[in-house]
Amino acid sequence: MLPALLRFLLLFGLLAALPGGASLAAPGERAGQIPLDGHVEMLRDASRQLTVEEVAQRPDALRPASPTFNLGYIADAVWLRLRLEGIEELPRVLLLEVDFPLVDDARLYLPLPDGSFRELRRGENVPADEYPYRLRNPVFQIELEDGLLDGTPPTLYLRLVSRNSLAAHLRLWEPLALLDSSSTISGLLGTFVGIALALCLAASFVWYYTRNPAIGWYLAYALPSAYSVIHSLGLSSPFFRVDLADTGDALLGISIALSLAAGASFGARLLNMRSYFPNAARIYEYSSWTAAVLGCIGFALGEFGRVMPVIQAGAVLSITFMLSAAVRLAVRRVPMAGLYLFAFAILYGAIYGRLLMNLGLLPSHPLFEHGYIVGAAIHLLLLSAGFAKRFHDLQVEHRAAQQSALEAALSAEAMLERRVRVRTRELNEEIAHRLATEQALRESKNRVEAALQVERHAREEQHEFLMMVSHEFRTPLAIIDASSYMLRGTQANLSADNLRRVDKIQAASDRMADLIERFLSNERILMEERELQPSTFPVDRFVADSLDAIDPQRERVEVELASAPDTLTSDRSYLRIVVDNLVTNALKYSPAGAKVGLRIANGGSTVEISVTDAGPGIPEAEQANVFLKFVRGRNAGGTAGAGLGLYLVKRIVGRLGGNITLESQPGAGTTFTLRLPLASPASH
Repeated sequence: MLPALLRFLLLFGLLAALPGGASLAAPGERAGQIPLDGHVEMLRDASRQLTVEEVAQRPDALRPASPTFNLGYIADAVWLRLRLEGIEELPRVLLLEVDFPLVDDARLYLPLPDGSFRELRRGENVPADEYPYRLRNPVFQIELEDGLLDGTPPTLYLRLVSRNSLAAHLRLWEPLALLDSSSTISGLLGTFVGIALALCLAASFVWYYTRNPAIGWYLAYALPSAYSVIHSLGLSSPFFRVDLADTGDALLGISIALSLAAGASFGARLLNMRSYFPNAARIYEYSSWTAAVLGCIGFALGEFGRVMPVIQAGAVLSITFMLSAAVRLAVRRVPMAGLYLFAFAILYGAIYGRLLMNLGLLPSHPLFEHGYIVGAAIHLLLLSAGFAKRFHDLQVEHRAAQQSALEAALSAEAMLERRVRVRTRELNEEIAHRLATEQALRESKNRVEAALQVERHAREEQHEFLMMVSHEFRTPLAIIDASSYMLRGTQANLSADNLRRVDKIQAASDRMADLIERFLSNERILMEERELQPSTFPVDRFVADSLDAIDPQRERVEVELASAPDTLTSDRSYLRIVVDNLVTNALKYSPAGAKVGLRIANGGSTVEISVTDAGPGIPEAEQANVFLKFVRGRNAGGTAGAGLGLYLVKRIVGRLGGNITLESQPGAGTTFTLRLPLASPASH
């Protein structure tokens, strides 16, 4: 249905354009048009302050000009003097047409017998209701009454001001000739408007039912493009009966900016550029939309004359980029590239013809003046026809894909049934295997429980053995200790060497007793593994109690509690063992009289407890083993110890839900830092 509809629209547009095309083919002046060549003079008023009386008093300031001129984007007011003397057989009523629909302010000054002037105003700044003729161009009616100027044809003054590119063609008509020419051109323009609206309506219909993104971008490109052409031709007022005197330039600029950006996105998708030039296509689209948005803001703020040249320069770059990309893709036989290139070449060729005519590089000819209208219509028709073909091909491909999908679905359904039967059998086998595995797990659990029971029994026996050994060790140690005291009591009968030997015996006995007591205490803690008993206690009181236990060496401990929390929730007795071990170790391994640091700080959701000594440090190779059971570093030297303290600390810190780390450099001391949660972990 869609291809047939667009073929009908294409045929309709070409047939409708034939009458207008025939009328445009006649070169030279048309019947009823009075030539103005040699009768026009121009003055550019940069200040825009000159009055008609001042211009009339400066005849030497005006220079001969052509009735067709293109001055570009200028801020000057342009004065034109039209000398009608020398024109034979002027009719009583004349119509002066300014072929410049977008002129903002056009004022014609007619001389009066008393030397003053009558002002007639036209242009976009004048409401359309004040126009005597609802035509697309400003038209002034001139009545040459008998005796007006003593029979001398008047000299007319025309003042033009525009924010658009000031390109105009002055024509002097007999009234019936102007109406005849306007009706012919209106037929051509009406054909274009009808084609543009029909194509936009058809594209809207297709997009509504398909939601195809490419068609949506085509519609976004075609609508503002059609409006900008319609408005540029001055058709908004005569065709749609709307008055855009206050917002015409802003709407025109916004429509042009949006059409360029939408055209960039439309062309990129039509040519599938992101598959062939991904980075360039993205940069091109983003740049186009950025320029369009900034341009729309400028137009809305009333800066049409400044923004439009920038937008047009960007349009030239955009056109060059897209045509270059289309040429490359057409050479590679990419679908739609040839159509895109052909359609846009027709449009831009027609536009360039009009531009060259305005610049005086081509002769003035109706074909160049209005050929871009036919070019725009053919451009839209070709794009629509291409879309119709592409959409038709996609429908064929879609139906073929649906058929293939149906066949694949039937095949997949049969395969799925086979897989379900196989999977059902595998599931049954897996269920049987899991049942056997569960039985094996239950048996393994029973064996583990039995092994744990044996281990507990062995640990109890080990504990009893240690208690027995400690008892057996304490008895001879007590005898040795008592004997040493007795020998010291008889020191008068002992030599100095024997007294030193007695001191060594007593020191060795004390060391052995302390080692046994510490070993048994640590083993008792490790054996009992009691449940955590968390409580909340003041941090400063806890530190004071810990330091009391090491008196008289507490003076060597420097305590820092400036950033510590007020209270801490944890197992106090376990934490006491940790701190006592760390502080005792620090004192033990530090030189005599050296200070030891104890710092407690709030770490957010944790509390940090650091103990720093001034000892020999721990070599990096041994740092990973210091928390192992019965391990002592080489730097321990002759310092007493069994290698259980740090092992016990590591184990208790883990139960309290924290962690402990160390930092040490040989010869620079060691810092142990433990981090505990402010709230105690659940008991386990």
